[in-house]
Amino acid sequence: MVTKFKPNKYKPLKLNELKKFIISKRHLKKLFKNISNLEVKEVGDGNLNLVFFIENKYNSICLKQPLPYLRVLKDWPLTLKRSYYEYEYFNTHKKYVKNHFPKIYDYDEVLRTITMEKLSPHIIMRHGLIKGIKYNSFAESISTYLAKTLFYTSDLYLNAASKKNIISKFISNTELCKITEDLIFTDPYSVNKNNRWTKPYLNKMKNKIERDEKLKIAISRLKLKFMKNTDALLHGDLHTGSIMVTKNDTKVIDPEFAFYGPMGFDIGALIANLLMSFFSQTGHEKKFGERKKYKKWLLEIIKTIWIKFEKKFLKLWETENYGDAYPKVLFKKNSKKMILEKKMYMQNLFEETISYAGAKIIRRIYGFAHNIDFEWIENTKVRANCEYKASSLAIEMLKNTNSFKSINDLIKAAKINENMKVKL
Repeated sequence: MVTKFKPNKYKPLKLNELKKFIISKRHLKKLFKNISNLEVKEVGDGNLNLVFFIENKYNSICLKQPLPYLRVLKDWPLTLKRSYYEYEYFNTHKKYVKNHFPKIYDYDEVLRTITMEKLSPHIIMRHGLIKGIKYNSFAESISTYLAKTLFYTSDLYLNAASKKNIISKFISNTELCKITEDLIFTDPYSVNKNNRWTKPYLNKMKNKIERDEKLKIAISRLKLKFMKNTDALLHGDLHTGSIMVTKNDTKVIDPEFAFYGPMGFDIGALIANLLMSFFSQTGHEKKFGERKKYKKWLLEIIKTIWIKFEKKFLKLWETENYGDAYPKVLFKKNSKKMILEKKMYMQNLFEETISYAGAKIIRRIYGFAHNIDFEWIENTKVRANCEYKASSLAIEMLKNTNSFKSINDLIKAAKINENMKVKL
């Protein structure tokens, strides 16, 4: 007989407690019909969260529980409430994009667990990109996701009171925002014990970054915008490791960094990671030139994502502009002034996206947490060559943002940097 399982305070769950946990929640127990033959296993690295798969022939679920610290740095405490922000992010957006994240079955306020569907046969997108797999439905799916999550939580759709009510649920996510503020906008541009880069090949570039006042002004402006702007409810960490895919399906996961911030931060994070994948491809070649077509595909995907996002966002603005920003009562239908204003709005958002993408690239090459896109390149000189090209583009994106007038300018610049001769 299984004893009751009702902890009155948080504790990390053990493998042998998972079955008791499921039985204690009737709605979860029902998913399995017969719980006598449940298989339970721990997956993931357990660095930030405990993740378990629980399954039998009737169903399979994923249970995620936050740890109170970063396991690799136990003196780095982390709020347990981050699972609440993840749950509320899903809850807020499910009306519009529920097909683009896992089904959520349960949130436990005491244990801070989130129980959701196990995604299968999905894989982490970053792993697929490293293998050179094409996801031809991705641009369509992710552009819809971005357009809807950003528009429907903005002033363009919501009245001020409704928006402030949503903001109130995320306003206290200060610890995770602080991690972003430090790791993205501050540490890579200074001397910091947590920084690392591919030595000795990138030493000169790192020193250049630390000395570049124009670059540090640019990143400081982005940090200020990150801290003060409340454009929309953001995922907050939308990289290719937070997306699971098949050839025909896209699911966004892990929104524990969710907060209200500048729209370009989410779009920029995604584009940055696709650019880093592009620059890393040479390092994953087994035969020279074999990833040439794949690199071309990656740039096409970046271009398509922006074009589709812009079109979908503007369509939502045209058909569902019920918010307190730009109220309909002030403008005639098809107002030329308003058409120009929308064009300017999207251009500003594009330049913001470019800036944040540049910031994301820099932090992944010279900061604390790196991407396996580069890290899995075994030859350090080849890796440094790829990283140098990516960071050269990123610096340009930060310092000369207004030179990127369109997505075509970004694609052109990426090609130029990829073809540059690097002396390390």
